Amino acid sequence: MERQPGNPRVAETDQFYLWIALRLAKIWDESPWLRGLDDDTRRDVVLAVTGYFQDVVADGGLWRSFTRLHDRRHGSPVPHYGRSEDYMDYELNLDDVRYVIWWTVAGEGESRLDPHDVELQALAMAFHKLLDEEYEQAPAPRQLCIAGEVDLDDPADARRIYDYAYWLYWRSFLLRPSSMAVMDRAMPEAHAIIARAGESDARPLLQDLNDRLMSTEPAGPIPLKTAQWLRLIIDDELP
Repeated sequence: MERQPGNPRVAETDQFYLWIALRLAKIWDESPWLRGLDDDTRRDVVLAVTGYFQDVVADGGLWRSFTRLHDRRHGSPVPHYGRSEDYMDYELNLDDVRYVIWWTVAGEGESRLDPHDVELQALAMAFHKLLDEEYEQAPAPRQLCIAGEVDLDDPADARRIYDYAYWLYWRSFLLRPSSMAVMDRAMPEAHAIIARAGESDARPLLQDLNDRLMSTEPAGPIPLKTAQWLRLIIDDELP
């Protein structure tokens, strides 16, 4: 639930996507592929693929924005794989699933996984098969959709925009692998804050640190600042 933009509120669709995540985990548990990855990495991969699936079903805008920008800059919707003949923009695609797995594993920093690894391909195919079977009947998680519902320049929408931005940077399947690296680099500063202020008094200061990192440090497969991602998703404005 921490990976959901509405957390701690519970949406009607959450149970369905928890079920999807559990089924993906079971497929992996019963397979021989990429067994060397630790449990935390496997969990993050399953949650990332589930998050990608949610975004595509809802057309939440994050995946659409990333693939459109990457296609414009580099001539393919996702890195490494070019554009296959059966690739459908902004729909469920095998190469998308394969890339999300690779990007999440790479973000853990523990494995130099080849994007063209045969076990990665096999796992992506198994995951994609399940998602494809459920795609047409999957309920749209509306909490992922913010475009058309807020105005970035309207103070009345500031709270919702902040909550979405925080989720986008620190929790979303696409930016989280790189924002965790940002947090790792900031840990000495965080420890210094705790040592200086004490654990309980440090909480607002640590929140300020999170907000500063979120506003200044680029994140994502295409490294953009949070404000640029927001403009891209909400205002359809290419950086």
